[in-house]
Amino acid sequence: MSKDLILLSKALMRSQTRKNAAPAWALTEIAINKGEELSDKYGVDKRLVLTSLYLAHTVFNTEYGGKIQSKHEILSSKFVTKYLKSWNVSENDQKIILNAILAHHNKIVAKSLVARVVKNAECYKFITLNGSKVYFKELKKRGYTDSDARKIVIKKMYSKKRLLTLPECKNDATNNCKEIITLFKNNIKRD
Repeated sequence: MSKDLILLSKALMRSQTRKNAAPAWALTEIAINKGEELSDKYGVDKRLVLTSLYLAHTVFNTEYGGKIQSKHEILSSKFVTKYLKSWNVSENDQKIILNAILAHHNKIVAKSLVARVVKNAECYKFITLNGSKVYFKELKKRGYTDSDARKIVIKKMYSKKRLLTLPECKNDATNNCKEIITLFKNNIKRD
């Protein structure tokens, strides 16, 4: 079931992303790539990391800071529980996955290294130049002005940077944030 669980989670996330019109799939892919890299580095179960990353935003929407976005980790964990059971995921793996989903915004304690890897991979997507560009385009699609979208990108970058706990993610963040600030404060057309 190891590969199947990832594929099932990915298919569910794809379906929910279409339904919710968010988040941008390219952001999900950045988190997945970082999750794979960190799983290898820390020797954690990649199947659990990738499954958690795919399922963490199954309940989401386009309203920045709205009710759904502000509690999407709780809503998503509740939503995916029935799927995890129907996919015959063990009780222990369910607990790890659900904790990783719930802990990815630091509102509850990450109880495993899997959950820490998920949180760092999830946050990392917003502290990359590519992720910031994707997020900016997504905000523009949602109707934000250039000025407001730039401010949101920078605010999101800082909030996610504060949540990083793994040394390599924190180190990358220092240089990446400088590049993002340079791009979004200086080079994007003003309103």
